[in-house]
Amino acid sequence: MHTAAKSFPRERRLSCQTDFRAVFGQSQKSTSHYLLALHRPNGRTYARLGIVVPKHHIKQSVDRNMLKRQIRESFRHRQNTLAGKDIVVLIRSKCPFLAQNNRHLLRANVDNLWTLVATS
Repeated sequence: MHTAAKSFPRERRLSCQTDFRAVFGQSQKSTSHYLLALHRPNGRTYARLGIVVPKHHIKQSVDRNMLKRQIRESFRHRQNTLAGKDIVVLIRSKCPFLAQNNRHLLRANVDNLWTLVATS
């Protein structure tokens, strides 16, 4: 059973085009080697997340979905430290995590990205 603090309800997601445009229009950048996070204050007491995984970087839908699941799960655990921000995570290039099937490396990169976003 999920607690309210660790859940990921619809209100915590960037789902419409205007939300994404707002983040793309005025944002700060935080980068790790393969991930880019664009973030801006949202005037709310909670963080919201959007994820962009282009098909030209990750061909297989199974792999794209796995990446999105890992990013969402990491966000779900770190959302309290990111409160008050709208965040869009983009995959910058082909990820070696998929070829190596190394989810631990992916999770470490995503957790590092949240630390950069929280401190900026």
